[in-house]
Amino acid sequence: MAGILDGKVALVTGGASGIGQATAVVMAREGARVAVADRAEADAAGTVALINAAGGQAIAIGGDVTREADVAAYRRGLLERGIGCATVSEPGYPERLRVLHDPPLAVFWSGARPDALDLPAPVAAIVGARKASDAGLLLAQQLAGAVADSGGVVVSGLALGIDAAAHRGALAAGGVTVAVLGCGVDVVYPRSNRAVFEQIREAGLLVSEYPPGTRPATWRFPARNRLIAALADATVVVEARARSGALITADHALDLGRDVLAVPGTPGIASAAGTNGLLKAGAGLIENADDLCGWLGLDRPAEPPPLPPGDERLLLEALREAPALPDELVARLQLPPARAAAGLTRLELAGRIAKDEQGRWRTG
Repeated sequence: MAGILDGKVALVTGGASGIGQATAVVMAREGARVAVADRAEADAAGTVALINAAGGQAIAIGGDVTREADVAAYRRGLLERGIGCATVSEPGYPERLRVLHDPPLAVFWSGARPDALDLPAPVAAIVGARKASDAGLLLAQQLAGAVADSGGVVVSGLALGIDAAAHRGALAAGGVTVAVLGCGVDVVYPRSNRAVFEQIREAGLLVSEYPPGTRPATWRFPARNRLIAALADATVVVEARARSGALITADHALDLGRDVLAVPGTPGIASAAGTNGLLKAGAGLIENADDLCGWLGLDRPAEPPPLPPGDERLLLEALREAPALPDELVARLQLPPARAAAGLTRLELAGRIAKDEQGRWRTG
């Protein structure tokens, strides 16, 4: 890619340009980061594995970049697909990622808000369990909505559970959210998050250190967590088990000197072991949106006026307790189905509620 042959980053190819595998291993041992391009995918993967095993840093950047002369065409092809990129040696590279001891060789992005990576606004990373409770999902959505509504940026990893809820909350508030992926920015993963993926691309930003087309792999997700931490001023863990991947993000935030915050959970509950452990270690306590906005120095806008007594108020109060399907609301509130449907429609039009991936209504 343009600018990567600068002495600190080496390009390995299967052709005459660039350097060979053996030289790359030597350079990697001396501190160079290596980008591997080979028309044979298996050869590229083998070279990457060899260099990483030798203690170096290497990534594969795609089989269609085998000569330096191909770089311009490669970039043009990305732009035609709505994908931007910058290497670590270029001015367009996100400044927040430069503080990492192992910054990505290149960053790829897709979406309506490429400026989100360097906005002069407080940034909160909201992360947590994939198998989260309804209360945890609702709180994550409320925290993200408050940050976004107050002018901040929400970063997360587009995983199931807390991550997706955080993105949904920011989107529902009409704010900015950034999803850092463990795959290419053109790859939807998990597939059940396709709707949120598309909404982020339309109103926020999808980011990855992996080239377009890169499929998800287990080891890539812990690696991407360092980017989430680096992009944020504070990392908030909403729900996490003792060995949750969200704690990896918190560790990266601590290494970077960033704030780590956690939501307390019931003692003895497995899903709260990680967050309660963070609090014992000195993490900041977050119980509601006011706590988080105060920590970030954000002034929350005035709350919308309360609804007058009636069906809409009953429905909204019920949904503030937990997300629910229409039939569940009808049974819980003893409302005629037609009146419940009409009330839900009015609340949706007013922007007070929205549907999640399971078809349940949530406050938003």
